[in-house]
Amino acid sequence: MKNIKFNAVSATYSNGEGIKKADFTLNQREFLFLTGSSGAGKTTILKLILMALFPDSGDVQVGEFNSFNIKKNEIPLVRRQIGCVFQDFRLLEDRNVYENIAFVLRITGHREKYIKRKTFKMLAEVGLTHKRNQMPHQLSGGEQQRIAIARALANDPFVILADEPTGNLDAETAAGILDLFKVIHERGTAVLMATHNKNLVDRFSYRILNLENGKVVE
Repeated sequence: MKNIKFNAVSATYSNGEGIKKADFTLNQREFLFLTGSSGAGKTTILKLILMALFPDSGDVQVGEFNSFNIKKNEIPLVRRQIGCVFQDFRLLEDRNVYENIAFVLRITGHREKYIKRKTFKMLAEVGLTHKRNQMPHQLSGGEQQRIAIARALANDPFVILADEPTGNLDAETAAGILDLFKVIHERGTAVLMATHNKNLVDRFSYRILNLENGKVVE
């Protein structure tokens, strides 16, 4: 079973921000909210999972890989198991909706026949097949985030990391995006969602990790 485990992890920046002695596990198929004010350490935890940042002490286990002894050429293998969704969508502005999803399948070496089938499947799952030829700037914020989610799911990750995914959306649209994450979770993908939106968190009874001054509080 794949999981993510933090073992007494500390990682701090020169200004003193970061996390201190973080201990927690995100199990396969679990939904976990990561809450806390701006600068509390939420993004630091996501960077540690992606191994874009390494601990000052302790270690991070992601599936079969560990930050303590991972090799540089193994880091892309970690990231292929993880889907990422961001507050600002990060779609490729020079490619249409279809190509935004197909792109991530091409760079992992899939054949075009598979890419076409999988891309249409992802578009159907987020309800936007009819928007496949549109450019990102032609979509609403909610639609752009749905395409970003479809792209994150394209390579069948075992976990989705969502960093304030509703931060740029109105309340109604944000609720719809959270419902989509709920469906993703129910289909078997783990979700770790960093957010400061208490109203969204309160809608569900998922486990919560709160960050206070860099420390994790269940």
